[in-house]
Amino acid sequence: MSCVRFFVSELHAWQWLGILLARLTVGLLFFLSGRGKLFAPEQRKQMRQTLIEAHVPFPQFNAAFVSAVEFVCGLLLILGALTPVACALLAFVMFMAITTIAIRNIKASSPLNWLSEFLYLPEVLYLVILIWLFFSGPGWLSVDRLILL
Repeated sequence: MSCVRFFVSELHAWQWLGILLARLTVGLLFFLSGRGKLFAPEQRKQMRQTLIEAHVPFPQFNAAFVSAVEFVCGLLLILGALTPVACALLAFVMFMAITTIAIRNIKASSPLNWLSEFLYLPEVLYLVILIWLFFSGPGWLSVDRLILL
């Protein structure tokens, strides 16, 4: 049994690596997505059109706002700076994307199939990772850790 405990304690010692990988991956995803929507006219137009079709109020403003949040908060996640704030803002964006756009595209014949398709949405996975990072913190390789030391 002591071998198992040793193995588990060693795994816990390396949890920072999982946190770093999740933070960098999700941060980069949002940073690049926001960058494209902010600086590529075609992507900006597509974002605005998506919001119009979803009947989101003030689509021009919200397209710019969401894109800026993705860009800035994605960069903050990459750096591990203001991690709880970045996660909260991005989680709100993901929650709104799920409720206004993604959930409408689910076509299922039963509640179990609906749940399966819902959990298959990438926005749901991003939301879960953001919630985990909100509570776990950015890990030791982060700007937050440097400032709080």
